[in-house]
Amino acid sequence: MSDLDILVSINASERVGCVLLRRLLDRFRSLAGIAAAPEGALASVEGVGAAAAADLRRALADRVGARELEEARKLGVRLIPFDDLGTPPGFRLLYDAPLVLYVRGTLLPEDAVAVSLVGTREATPYGLHAAERLGRDLAEAGLTVVSGLARGIDTAAHRGALRAGRTIAVLGSGVMRVYPEENEPLARRITARGCLLSEFPLRAEPNAVHFPRRNRLIAALGLGTVVVESGESSGALITSDWAVEQGKEVFAVPGPITSPASAGCHNLIRQGAKLAACADDILEEIGFARMSTPLSATEDRVLEALGAGARGAGDLAEETGLGSEEIERALESLARRGRAKREGEAYVRA
Repeated sequence: MSDLDILVSINASERVGCVLLRRLLDRFRSLAGIAAAPEGALASVEGVGAAAAADLRRALADRVGARELEEARKLGVRLIPFDDLGTPPGFRLLYDAPLVLYVRGTLLPEDAVAVSLVGTREATPYGLHAAERLGRDLAEAGLTVVSGLARGIDTAAHRGALRAGRTIAVLGSGVMRVYPEENEPLARRITARGCLLSEFPLRAEPNAVHFPRRNRLIAALGLGTVVVESGESSGALITSDWAVEQGKEVFAVPGPITSPASAGCHNLIRQGAKLAACADDILEEIGFARMSTPLSATEDRVLEALGAGARGAGDLAEETGLGSEEIERALESLARRGRAKREGEAYVRA
């Protein structure tokens, strides 16, 4: 077995993380040494125990890693081991970094310049609008937007980012087992302009214990974490706690004072989180200069209308209520920015 075969088998057991792997390597000197060790010797390593040793031994004996690698190759999924230079910079600083990172889509060096947007699954219309707007504006500025593909705020953040740039979704399941299922079309769009990431095997089912682990990776990928909308006990607050532990900036979007859905955000602001009313509040705090000026209100309306498919100038005027000259100027500007292109007598989103 290759070292990667062994590592993927160890990871598939879901009983050994980076901390225990270091102890195993201290004892057995190499991954090959771990693979050759008898069950009793594995169990004797501090923190492993009999049950984990049995699962680990079974995964190694069954050559789970070799089968997983072959399936990933066929699916075009990239696997990055923990000690590879392709590991995201934020993960290298984690004491419990993923043993193996699964990448469905493209993970680029520029994705190191990212901001994480998180929030409640039970989002209000206000929260959804704020998440989509921040996702779009941060992507427009040149940052990659990171979130968790959950219902509510996560979904809105990804959709907003896809209107202007790149986004990464970190899953609490395997990258070939999108959860929730209704977000599979969104997941496919993300893989075309970003990627899905997971530390779990290809087809691992969503599991309650996976999501807090997923949240530490969301925080690690961003230069800061923005809680867009959160009640007093939302899982998004776990992500903000991870960000604090990792020494990252935490931001919170204020909401209506009467809304329980924003109570968690207001508590974070009281505790010292930076108030984020717009993308510039975040960009200024993390010291990032915009790559381009934001879209004007007119350009934004025209681009949104193009999201429904090819449109001529007359169609756009009718749908948006804007004048023909405004439409033409907006289309020319969007074309220069690479956000729209002409196809015959119509325009489409680029």
